[in-house]
Amino acid sequence: KTTKTMADGVIVLGFAVVFVSLLFLALLRVLSLLKEVGSPPVKLPRGFKGLRTIAVLGSGGHTAEMITLLSKVDFEKYKPLVYMVADTDTHSQAKVKENITKTTQSSFVRIPRSREVHMSWFVTFWMTLKALFVCIYKVAIIQPQLLICNGPGTCIPVILAVWIWKFFGVISCRIIFIESFCRVESLSMSGKIAYPISDTFVVQWPNLLKKYPKSKYIGKLC
Repeated sequence: KTTKTMADGVIVLGFAVVFVSLLFLALLRVLSLLKEVGSPPVKLPRGFKGLRTIAVLGSGGHTAEMITLLSKVDFEKYKPLVYMVADTDTHSQAKVKENITKTTQSSFVRIPRSREVHMSWFVTFWMTLKALFVCIYKVAIIQPQLLICNGPGTCIPVILAVWIWKFFGVISCRIIFIESFCRVESLSMSGKIAYPISDTFVVQWPNLLKKYPKSKYIGKLC
C-alpha cells in the first residue's frame, strides 16, 4: 500500500511538473509576443505581390470611417483583401461595393456579432466566445498577414483569433487598430482591449496620445 501511494505521488508530481513547465513556456511566449508589439514592420521582399489583409467592418459610422481609410490605400499592396462583417449587418457590404471599386481581389466573410446594442454583459460574453471560435476557424483559412480594425466590437474576436494563431506560430500577422474619430477623451472598450496587443495603435486626437503613449497620432484619418 505504501509503495502504491508513493507511485501515485510520483505520477501526480510528474503531472504537476509538466503543467507548470507548459504554463511557464506559455508565459514566455506571451511575453515574447508582447515584446514584439510595436516593432518596425519587416521590409517587404523583392517580387512582393501583396499582403493578405483582413479589414473588419462595423456598422454605421465605423463602416463609413473604414471606407474613408481604404479609399486612400494602394490595393496592389494589400491583396487579397477580405472584409469581415457581422452576420446581422445588412448595410456594410453594399456600402463597400458602392464606394470602393479600385480592387478586384476582395471578398466578404460573415462572422457572428459579438454584441448588440443594449445587450447585457453576460450575454455579450457568450456571444463573443461564440464569435471567437468562428473567427479562429476563419483566420486559420485566410492566413492574414495584416489585420486592420477601427473600433467596432465585431473586431475583438478577430483580433483575439489572430493573436491565438500568432501564439502558436501558425501565422505572422501585424495588427493595426485605428481608434474612431469620435473618441476624443478616452478609448472605446474595443480600443482598451486592443491597445496592449496591437502592433500599431493609432488615435485621431492628441489628447489620447498623452494618456496612451504607445499609440501614434498622425492627424485626422477619416
